[in-house]
Amino acid sequence: MKKILIGYPLDKYEVFEDVLRPLSGKYSLVMKDYDYQWLLRHIHKFDVVVPSLKVVIDDEIIAKARNLRLLFTPTTGQDHIRIGKNKGRIKVLSLNDYRKQIDSISSTAELGFSFVLSLSRRVLAAHRDVVESGRWERNDFLGRELNNKVMGIIGMGRIGQKMACYGKAFGMKVLYWDKIKRGKWQRMPRLNELLAVADFVIVSIALNERTRHLVNMDNIGCIKRGAALVNISRGEVIEEQALCAALQNGVLCGVGVDVLERELDDYRRSPLYKYARKNSGANIIITPHIGGATIDGWKKVFMLVSEKISEEAI
Repeated sequence: MKKILIGYPLDKYEVFEDVLRPLSGKYSLVMKDYDYQWLLRHIHKFDVVVPSLKVVIDDEIIAKARNLRLLFTPTTGQDHIRIGKNKGRIKVLSLNDYRKQIDSISSTAELGFSFVLSLSRRVLAAHRDVVESGRWERNDFLGRELNNKVMGIIGMGRIGQKMACYGKAFGMKVLYWDKIKRGKWQRMPRLNELLAVADFVIVSIALNERTRHLVNMDNIGCIKRGAALVNISRGEVIEEQALCAALQNGVLCGVGVDVLERELDDYRRSPLYKYARKNSGANIIITPHIGGATIDGWKKVFMLVSEKISEEAI
Protein backbone atom coordinates (compact mmCIF):
# COMPACT_ATOMS: atom_id res chain seq x y z
CA MET A 1 0.00 0.00 0.00
CA LYS A 2 1.28 3.45 -0.90
CA LYS A 3 2.20 5.71 2.01
CA ILE A 4 1.38 9.34 2.78
CA LEU A 5 3.26 11.46 5.29
CA ILE A 6 1.20 14.28 6.81
CA GLY A 7 3.22 16.77 8.82
CA TYR A 8 0.24 17.84 10.94
CA PRO A 9 -1.26 16.16 14.06
CA LEU A 10 -4.68 15.55 12.54
CA ASP A 11 -4.95 12.20 14.32
CA LYS A 12 -5.13 14.01 17.67
CA TYR A 13 -8.49 15.57 16.81
CA GLU A 14 -11.66 13.56 16.25
CA VAL A 15 -13.05 16.35 14.09
CA PHE A 16 -10.66 15.38 11.28
CA GLU A 17 -11.73 11.73 11.00
CA ASP A 18 -14.17 12.52 8.17
CA VAL A 19 -11.51 14.64 6.46
CA LEU A 20 -9.08 11.74 6.31
CA ARG A 21 -11.61 9.07 5.35
CA PRO A 22 -11.17 9.46 1.55
CA LEU A 23 -7.47 8.63 2.00
CA SER A 24 -7.45 6.11 4.84
CA GLY A 25 -8.92 3.29 2.76
CA LYS A 26 -6.48 3.70 -0.13
CA TYR A 27 -3.25 4.72 1.58
CA SER A 28 -1.25 4.07 4.71
CA LEU A 29 -1.25 7.37 6.59
CA VAL A 30 1.56 8.54 8.84
CA MET A 31 1.04 11.74 10.84
CA LYS A 32 4.30 13.03 12.28
CA ASP A 33 5.58 16.33 13.66
CA TYR A 34 8.95 15.62 12.11
CA ASP A 35 12.25 17.48 12.10
CA TYR A 36 14.74 17.74 9.26
CA GLN A 37 16.89 14.76 10.27
CA TRP A 38 13.89 12.47 10.70
CA LEU A 39 12.60 13.44 7.25
CA LEU A 40 16.01 12.89 5.72
CA ARG A 41 16.09 9.33 7.12
CA HIS A 42 12.49 8.39 6.28
CA ILE A 43 11.49 10.32 3.14
CA HIS A 44 12.27 7.29 0.94
CA LYS A 45 9.27 5.43 2.40
CA PHE A 46 6.62 7.84 1.16
CA ASP A 47 4.79 8.32 -2.13
CA VAL A 48 3.05 11.53 -1.04
CA VAL A 49 4.11 14.16 1.49
CA VAL A 50 1.90 16.87 2.95
CA PRO A 51 4.74 18.90 4.46
CA SER A 52 4.90 20.83 7.69
CA LEU A 53 5.61 24.56 7.60
CA LYS A 54 8.36 24.09 10.17
CA VAL A 55 10.90 22.15 8.10
CA VAL A 56 12.51 23.10 4.81
CA ILE A 57 12.32 20.48 2.06
CA ASP A 58 15.45 20.94 -0.02
CA ASP A 59 17.40 19.12 -2.72
CA GLU A 60 19.15 16.93 -0.16
CA ILE A 61 15.79 15.64 1.05
CA ILE A 62 14.48 15.15 -2.48
CA ALA A 63 17.61 13.23 -3.51
CA LYS A 64 16.61 10.52 -1.02
CA ALA A 65 12.91 10.56 -1.91
CA ARG A 66 13.02 7.72 -4.42
CA ASN A 67 9.30 6.88 -4.13
CA LEU A 68 7.96 10.41 -3.82
CA ARG A 69 5.54 11.47 -6.54
CA LEU A 70 3.58 14.33 -4.97
CA LEU A 71 4.29 17.18 -2.56
CA PHE A 72 1.08 18.97 -1.58
CA THR A 73 1.69 21.82 0.85
CA PRO A 74 -1.53 22.98 2.56
CA THR A 75 -0.32 26.58 2.43
CA THR A 76 -0.24 29.44 -0.05
CA GLY A 77 3.39 30.32 0.65
CA GLN A 78 6.08 27.91 -0.53
CA ASP A 79 9.25 29.30 1.04
CA HIS A 80 9.65 25.99 2.93
CA ILE A 81 9.83 24.13 -0.41
CA ARG A 82 13.32 24.81 -1.79
CA ILE A 83 13.87 22.26 -4.49
CA GLY A 84 15.27 22.80 -7.95
CA LYS A 85 17.62 20.49 -9.78
CA ASN A 86 16.21 17.28 -8.24
CA LYS A 87 12.51 18.07 -8.66
CA GLY A 88 12.23 15.84 -11.73
CA ARG A 89 9.34 13.42 -11.43
CA ILE A 90 7.78 15.10 -8.38
CA LYS A 91 4.60 17.14 -8.73
CA VAL A 92 4.30 20.10 -6.35
CA LEU A 93 0.90 21.52 -5.42
CA SER A 94 -0.11 24.26 -3.00
CA LEU A 95 -3.28 26.11 -2.06
CA ASN A 96 -2.38 28.68 -4.72
CA ASP A 97 -3.51 26.10 -7.25
CA TYR A 98 -7.02 26.20 -5.75
CA ARG A 99 -7.69 29.87 -5.07
CA LYS A 100 -11.48 29.68 -5.44
CA GLN A 101 -11.76 26.75 -3.05
CA ILE A 102 -9.93 28.57 -0.25
CA ASP A 103 -11.56 31.97 -0.70
CA SER A 104 -13.90 31.51 2.27
CA ILE A 105 -11.10 30.73 4.74
CA SER A 106 -10.70 33.73 7.03
CA SER A 107 -8.40 32.34 9.75
CA THR A 108 -5.26 34.34 8.94
CA ALA A 109 -7.12 37.59 8.36
CA GLU A 110 -8.97 37.19 11.66
CA LEU A 111 -5.68 36.68 13.49
CA GLY A 112 -4.24 39.74 11.77
CA PHE A 113 -7.14 41.91 12.87
CA SER A 114 -6.86 40.58 16.42
CA PHE A 115 -3.32 42.00 16.34
CA VAL A 116 -4.71 45.38 15.27
CA LEU A 117 -7.12 45.38 18.20
CA SER A 118 -4.54 44.12 20.70
CA LEU A 119 -1.84 46.58 19.64
CA SER A 120 -4.21 49.55 19.63
CA ARG A 121 -5.28 48.82 23.22
CA ARG A 122 -1.94 47.38 24.48
CA VAL A 123 -3.81 44.29 25.62
CA LEU A 124 -0.81 42.01 26.19
CA ALA A 125 1.14 44.62 28.11
CA ALA A 126 -1.87 45.33 30.34
CA HIS A 127 -2.42 41.63 30.94
CA ARG A 128 1.22 41.08 31.89
CA ASP A 129 1.12 44.05 34.25
CA VAL A 130 -1.89 42.65 36.10
CA VAL A 131 -0.84 39.00 36.25
CA GLU A 132 2.95 39.28 36.56
CA SER A 133 3.27 42.54 38.49
CA GLY A 134 0.04 42.38 40.49
CA ARG A 135 -0.91 45.94 39.52
CA TRP A 136 -4.29 47.40 38.58
CA GLU A 137 -3.30 50.65 36.84
CA ARG A 138 -5.62 51.48 33.95
CA ASN A 139 -4.06 54.91 33.39
CA ASP A 140 -0.78 53.33 32.28
CA PHE A 141 -2.43 51.71 29.25
CA LEU A 142 -4.17 54.41 27.29
CA GLY A 143 -4.95 53.04 23.85
CA ARG A 144 -6.39 54.32 20.61
CA GLU A 145 -9.75 53.88 18.92
CA LEU A 146 -9.76 52.38 15.44
CA ASN A 147 -12.58 54.58 14.21
CA ASN A 148 -11.30 57.15 11.68
CA LYS A 149 -7.79 55.68 11.68
CA VAL A 150 -6.06 54.71 8.44
CA MET A 151 -5.39 51.06 7.66
CA GLY A 152 -2.67 50.74 5.01
CA ILE A 153 -2.54 47.29 3.44
CA ILE A 154 0.55 46.07 1.58
CA GLY A 155 -0.77 43.32 -0.71
CA MET A 156 -4.50 43.41 -1.47
CA GLY A 157 -5.05 39.73 -2.23
CA ARG A 158 -7.48 37.34 -0.54
CA ILE A 159 -6.28 38.07 2.99
CA GLY A 160 -5.72 41.77 2.41
CA GLN A 161 -9.26 42.22 1.14
CA LYS A 162 -10.68 40.47 4.21
CA MET A 163 -8.61 42.74 6.44
CA ALA A 164 -9.97 45.72 4.52
CA CYS A 165 -13.53 44.63 5.23
CA TYR A 166 -12.80 44.22 8.94
CA GLY A 167 -11.18 47.65 9.05
CA LYS A 168 -14.12 49.27 7.30
CA ALA A 169 -16.52 47.63 9.78
CA PHE A 170 -14.60 49.40 12.56
CA GLY A 171 -14.85 52.76 10.81
CA MET A 172 -11.31 52.82 9.46
CA LYS A 173 -10.23 54.40 6.21
CA VAL A 174 -8.64 51.70 4.04
CA LEU A 175 -5.78 52.34 1.62
CA TYR A 176 -3.59 49.79 -0.12
CA TRP A 177 -0.50 49.31 -2.24
CA ASP A 178 -0.44 46.51 -4.80
CA LYS A 179 0.46 46.10 -8.46
CA ILE A 180 -3.13 45.02 -9.16
CA LYS A 181 -6.11 47.36 -8.78
CA ARG A 182 -8.76 46.02 -6.42
CA GLY A 183 -12.13 47.57 -7.14
CA LYS A 184 -13.64 49.77 -4.43
CA TRP A 185 -10.51 50.21 -2.30
CA GLN A 186 -8.27 53.26 -2.69
CA ARG A 187 -4.92 52.37 -4.19
CA MET A 188 -1.75 54.30 -3.37
CA PRO A 189 0.70 54.65 -6.28
CA ARG A 190 3.84 54.30 -4.13
CA LEU A 191 4.64 52.20 -1.09
CA ASN A 192 6.33 55.08 0.73
CA GLU A 193 3.19 57.19 0.35
CA LEU A 194 1.15 54.46 2.01
CA LEU A 195 3.65 54.11 4.85
CA ALA A 196 3.55 57.85 5.47
CA VAL A 197 -0.20 58.05 6.16
CA ALA A 198 -1.16 54.66 7.65
CA ASP A 199 -1.87 54.36 11.37
CA PHE A 200 -1.81 50.58 10.98
CA VAL A 201 0.39 48.98 8.34
CA ILE A 202 -0.78 45.50 7.36
CA VAL A 203 1.68 43.30 5.47
CA SER A 204 -0.17 40.57 3.58
CA ILE A 205 1.80 40.32 0.35
CA ALA A 206 3.27 37.12 -1.11
CA LEU A 207 6.99 36.50 -0.66
CA ASN A 208 9.08 36.43 -3.81
CA GLU A 209 12.35 37.95 -4.99
CA ARG A 210 10.61 41.27 -5.63
CA THR A 211 9.06 41.48 -2.15
CA ARG A 212 11.91 40.12 -0.02
CA HIS A 213 12.81 42.88 2.46
CA LEU A 214 10.13 45.07 0.93
CA VAL A 215 9.99 46.95 4.23
CA ASN A 216 13.59 47.75 5.07
CA MET A 217 16.09 50.19 6.52
CA ASP A 218 15.67 52.47 3.50
CA ASN A 219 11.92 53.01 3.85
CA ILE A 220 11.12 52.26 7.52
CA GLY A 221 11.65 55.96 8.28
CA CYS A 222 8.76 56.80 5.94
CA ILE A 223 6.30 55.20 8.36
CA LYS A 224 4.02 57.63 10.14
CA ARG A 225 5.35 58.21 13.64
CA GLY A 226 3.30 56.28 16.20
CA ALA A 227 1.95 53.74 13.71
CA ALA A 228 1.68 50.02 14.38
CA LEU A 229 2.71 47.26 11.97
CA VAL A 230 1.22 43.79 11.50
CA ASN A 231 2.84 41.06 9.40
CA ILE A 232 0.69 38.05 8.45
CA SER A 233 2.64 37.35 5.25
CA ARG A 234 6.12 35.80 5.49
CA GLY A 235 8.93 36.88 7.76
CA GLU A 236 11.38 37.68 5.00
CA VAL A 237 9.12 40.35 3.52
CA ILE A 238 10.41 42.60 6.32
CA GLU A 239 13.98 43.37 7.31
CA GLU A 240 13.60 42.86 11.04
CA GLN A 241 16.59 44.99 11.98
CA ALA A 242 14.61 47.89 10.54
CA LEU A 243 11.58 46.97 12.67
CA CYS A 244 13.70 46.88 15.81
CA ALA A 245 15.21 50.27 15.00
CA ALA A 246 11.73 51.73 14.40
CA LEU A 247 10.53 50.37 17.75
CA GLN A 248 13.64 51.61 19.52
CA ASN A 249 13.31 55.18 18.25
CA GLY A 250 9.54 55.41 18.62
CA VAL A 251 8.57 55.45 14.95
CA LEU A 252 6.47 52.33 15.59
CA CYS A 253 4.30 52.11 18.69
CA GLY A 254 3.75 48.40 18.26
CA VAL A 255 4.39 45.34 16.11
CA GLY A 256 2.37 42.15 15.72
CA VAL A 257 3.75 39.28 13.66
CA ASP A 258 2.74 35.69 13.01
CA VAL A 259 6.02 35.06 11.17
CA LEU A 260 9.71 35.71 11.74
CA GLU A 261 12.53 36.42 9.33
CA ARG A 262 14.58 33.40 10.41
CA GLU A 263 11.81 31.01 11.44
CA LEU A 264 12.72 28.30 8.92
CA ASP A 265 16.36 28.29 10.01
CA ASP A 266 16.21 29.14 13.71
CA TYR A 267 13.50 31.52 14.90
CA ARG A 268 15.65 32.42 17.92
CA ARG A 269 18.09 34.14 15.57
CA SER A 270 15.41 36.49 14.25
CA PRO A 271 16.18 40.09 15.30
CA LEU A 272 12.60 40.83 16.37
CA TYR A 273 12.54 37.76 18.62
CA LYS A 274 15.78 38.86 20.28
CA TYR A 275 14.48 42.41 20.68
CA ALA A 276 11.22 41.25 22.26
CA ARG A 277 13.10 39.02 24.71
CA LYS A 278 15.23 41.98 25.83
CA ASN A 279 12.31 44.44 25.93
CA SER A 280 9.53 42.57 27.65
CA GLY A 281 7.44 45.69 28.15
CA ALA A 282 7.40 46.58 24.45
CA ASN A 283 4.11 46.49 22.56
CA ILE A 284 5.07 43.41 20.55
CA ILE A 285 3.08 40.29 19.70
CA ILE A 286 4.81 37.26 18.19
CA THR A 287 2.87 34.07 17.44
CA PRO A 288 4.32 30.84 15.93
CA HIS A 289 2.77 31.02 12.43
CA ILE A 290 -0.71 30.12 13.69
CA GLY A 291 -2.59 32.19 11.12
CA GLY A 292 -4.17 29.26 9.30
CA ALA A 293 -4.30 26.98 12.34
CA THR A 294 -7.99 26.85 13.20
CA ILE A 295 -10.27 23.83 13.34
CA ASP A 296 -12.51 25.41 10.70
CA GLY A 297 -9.65 26.37 8.41
CA TRP A 298 -7.91 23.02 8.67
CA LYS A 299 -11.14 21.15 7.94
CA LYS A 300 -11.57 23.05 4.69
CA VAL A 301 -7.91 22.84 3.70
CA PHE A 302 -7.34 19.17 4.48
CA MET A 303 -10.63 18.13 2.91
CA LEU A 304 -9.37 19.80 -0.26
CA VAL A 305 -5.95 18.15 0.09
CA SER A 306 -7.57 14.77 0.72
CA GLU A 307 -9.85 15.07 -2.31
CA LYS A 308 -7.10 16.20 -4.66
CA ILE A 309 -4.67 13.50 -3.57
CA SER A 310 -7.39 10.89 -4.16
CA GLU A 311 -7.85 12.24 -7.69
CA GLU A 312 -4.14 12.07 -8.51
CA ALA A 313 -2.88 8.99 -10.36
CA ILE A 314 -0.06 8.08 -7.98
